[in-house]
Amino acid sequence: MSKMVGWNEQIPRINPSFAARLNEEETKLRWLMSRHPDSLELAYYLIFLLAANARHEKAFEECRRVLKVHPDDLIVRVWTELIRLRWPRRAYGPISQRTLTSRRCRQLPRHVR
Repeated sequence: MSKMVGWNEQIPRINPSFAARLNEEETKLRWLMSRHPDSLELAYYLIFLLAANARHEKAFEECRRVLKVHPDDLIVRVWTELIRLRWPRRAYGPISQRTLTSRRCRQLPRHVR
């Protein structure tokens, strides 16, 4: 008997050349940002690059850094929420039972079930 393998198990998790290219792009962006510290466009691109490649922690830190300087920036606030939604639950801790009960929808009466 052959064991069925999911499509995502056949794909290598880390492609070394892609990881090297990603690090190179991040280095270039950080160098440009050091030259132009007020450029929000470069910050947006860096956040997008990190978030799109599952580097959620770095992207979240970059969002915090931008929000310290520009607290009313709506684009970065949206990216922060998107990163929180996409970030695996284990990365920022499990949901407590108290949180679950406070978010639970209104219970239907027994006769309606």
